[in-house]
Amino acid sequence: MNVNLFARANQIIADSSIAYIGLTDDKGFPMVSTIEALAPKDIFGAYFVTGTRSNKCKCLRAGGDAGGSVGGCGNPAGNCNAVGGKCGVCYHSGGDNITLMGYAVILTDQQNKDKFWQDSYLQFFPQGKSDPAYCILKFTAERAILFIGGESASFTTDELLTVQSRCGLLCKFCAYRDSHSCKGCVETNGRPFHGECPIAACCQGKGYAHCGECPDIPCENLRGLSYGEDEHNDKPEGARIAVCRAWAERS
Repeated sequence: MNVNLFARANQIIADSSIAYIGLTDDKGFPMVSTIEALAPKDIFGAYFVTGTRSNKCKCLRAGGDAGGSVGGCGNPAGNCNAVGGKCGVCYHSGGDNITLMGYAVILTDQQNKDKFWQDSYLQFFPQGKSDPAYCILKFTAERAILFIGGESASFTTDELLTVQSRCGLLCKFCAYRDSHSCKGCVETNGRPFHGECPIAACCQGKGYAHCGECPDIPCENLRGLSYGEDEHNDKPEGARIAVCRAWAERS
């Protein structure tokens, strides 16, 4: 998978108003339904509105300790007190498909209910933001399967969030790794197969692990790599910059 596929996936998700959510009921049967997506941003997670007595919440309560949960949240690394379990979320646009697998938890705290409230929800929750029947589902992805523009990729979010380059390229998934015996700029101290990389040299010279740690992101040099019409520029523009920012946010 390259940074362009990651960026296109995030574009599709950000443009989505509806997602498909998959859960397992108390009899072990899969249940898939549509749900409104609340301003989704990327493949790493999402928030959804539902009712505390909905089938979705019933499924999550039934599988509350799925995957060896900590604190009953259904996420082995969650360390939370919310009820939850294993969950799948899918976004679809034309012939493109994004399937995410991870964990969802039910949030009933007022802060999150206030954050996502819309007046259109009054038809379902007449008591407004404080309606006890109103709750939020928080989904966190652990694995992803993408099929976009005829390209496919399967990976874990941990793999994606492992720093693989200075500029944001996903070297682990790069075709040049085998065809050109390229070990990338991290392993070669800034000298991949094509010679010394000025971006890597700049980043390393400032003591950063990647450009996402630099307060000047995106500098003119990085913009020159990411934006433009050259075949090696990102398509869509800014793809590698988005990866650097994801690394920085989740470091």
